[in-house]
Parts: sequence; C-alpha cells; structure tokens
Amino acid sequence: MAVTNFGKFLIAGYTENPMEQEHIKFFNKAFMVSDHEEHLYEHVVHDVVRVIGETLESSDNVHIAVSGGSTILGVYKYLVAHSSKNSLPWDKVHIWQVDERCESTHANARDLKKFLLDDIPEIPLSQVHFMPISDTGCGDIAAYQKEFSSANPKRKFNYIILGLGSDGHTASLFPGSKTISETADFKHVEVVTSTSPKRLTVTFDLINRSDWVSVLVVGSEKTRYNQRYQTGKEVSSF
Repeated sequence: MAVTNFGKFLIAGYTENPMEQEHIKFFNKAFMVSDHEEHLYEHVVHDVVRVIGETLESSDNVHIAVSGGSTILGVYKYLVAHSSKNSLPWDKVHIWQVDERCESTHANARDLKKFLLDDIPEIPLSQVHFMPISDTGCGDIAAYQKEFSSANPKRKFNYIILGLGSDGHTASLFPGSKTISETADFKHVEVVTSTSPKRLTVTFDLINRSDWVSVLVVGSEKTRYNQRYQTGKEVSSF
C-alpha cells in the first residue's frame, strides 16, 4: 500500500541542480520544485496557515500531524518566524505525531519540543499529542488510538506533513517492516534500519483520509521519487 490521496496532495521537491526541472511549478494540490529548500518551508507554512483558517470556518478545532526527521525542522523554523509576527488561533489547534522512534535519546518529540513548542508558548501543551514511548521502548499504541478517537471523532487530519527517506519510505512505513501490533489508524512496527528499529507510526489509511497531505522531498538524490509522485505512481508497496 502507499500514499494515494493525490487529489489533495502537495509535494515539495528540492534539487541542487535547478536546470534538471522547472524552477517553480504549481504548489497547492500539485507539485513544486525549487533550487532553494527555504522556498519549500515558507510555502508549506503558508499552506498550513491557510488550512487552519479554512478549517475553522466550519469546525471548532484543527488537527495537524508532523513527521520526524531533519526536513521538518525547516518547517518549524518558518512556522516560529510566522507566529512571532502574526496571531494564530493556537488554542484551537491540535498537533499529532506522524511517527516516533521508541528510544528517548532519538525521539522525534525532542525536536518537536525544542524547535517548535519551546519557541511558540501559545501552543497549549494539552493539545500536543505525543506518541507513547519511554526509556524502555514503545508504549501502548492502543492508548494513542483511544486518545486520537476521543479528541478527533472524525479520525482524520486536516493537514499532515510528511518527509521522504532516501529509500522512498514515508512516516515509519518502511519496505519489509514487521507489524508488532496495529489499531485502526496506527501501528507499532519494527523496521529495517540501524537507528531505532522499533517505531510507532500512522497507517497509510489514515494518511489517505487527511484533508491535505504534504510531502517534503529535500535532496537531489530523491529526484526520481519526485517524478513518480508527480505522475501519480506508487513509490513503494508495504
């Protein structure tokens, strides 16, 4: 299975050689390539702000999911900068994790706290939903499912920000991963990687139910995945 929600799909691609592809293409519901990754972060933040406003026109809350890894740090940086100059209704925003490494020293929550939450104190910590891990490993994914279903009865994200690995994986949905336990929307998996092989992650079903899906692809070595996403082809099967 793979991400198939291409009708509401936003892909941001970065290449070190802008002559390989067009400098800028469509962005909303489409595809963008830039020779400056800062352009991608800036546009994603603008899109997040837009979705927050549009969602609150008909809903009481907004549910946003953020991935781990290094690419999301650029989004955090620009979101902090935007929030310092513009008022956002953070009291109505719920933040969820796309995936988590079940080792506290490598946890994605560390970056979420350090680079976003510490710099935007207006975000209520009670509305930041950390995946359950401890020093001894993964927590109960069923408890996270219950928390998600309670806070978000529609069980969908209004906006989800994903990254892309060099092997084409997104979230912690790796080729050949072993499912240890699974709920309707989340998985406890063991993946083939040297860093924190035990992970918690969203499922493809949950990704594809999202109102908006954004995939940030940073690095010229991932250009082939940009091209496959643009044509609507699956990158990998899981």
